[in-house]
Amino acid sequence: MMSPKTIERVKWLATFMFVCAGTLISINIPESKYAFPLFATGHIIAIYVFVTLRDKPLIVQNIFFLCIDVIGIYQWLIAPTLSS
Repeated sequence: MMSPKTIERVKWLATFMFVCAGTLISINIPESKYAFPLFATGHIIAIYVFVTLRDKPLIVQNIFFLCIDVIGIYQWLIAPTLSS
């Protein structure tokens, strides 16, 4: 079990990743596609924390967001390499 201080730090790490990824998407540059792996990593971290805290609604929410991230990773990073 993680200490409350560690949980707080990990939550801030995920938050930082979400803010960076959201900013990257919003500026709409060619590198914006790399926001999806940032989002995915943040959601994996969040899922871990919420599983530890047994917070079922936030576990479900972050699993859903992770699925969206995987679609984005495929759409913007993997699929273009398959059609080349």
